Amino acid sequence: KHPTREKQEAVNKLVHDLLERLQPAARMVITLLDIEGKSVKEIAKITGWSVSLVKVRAFRARKEMRKILEDFNQEKYL
Repeated sequence: KHPTREKQEAVNKLVHDLLERLQPAARMVITLLDIEGKSVKEIAKITGWSVSLVKVRAFRARKEMRKILEDFNQEKYL
């Protein structure tokens, strides 16, 4: 079952809003890794960061995104 156009637009807006609230390094690593599908090694080469730093920044970025989502959810019900 395909999502409706409205649902897809809502998801796209949510992703955009989430990325806007991330720190620049977090936004970059999530964009490269999860949106563009680049590997950790490719991102290390692009950014000049070590492979372990890319992994740490991706972990922290996802954690930050979860926190932002929780805040969105709480705002919705307040």
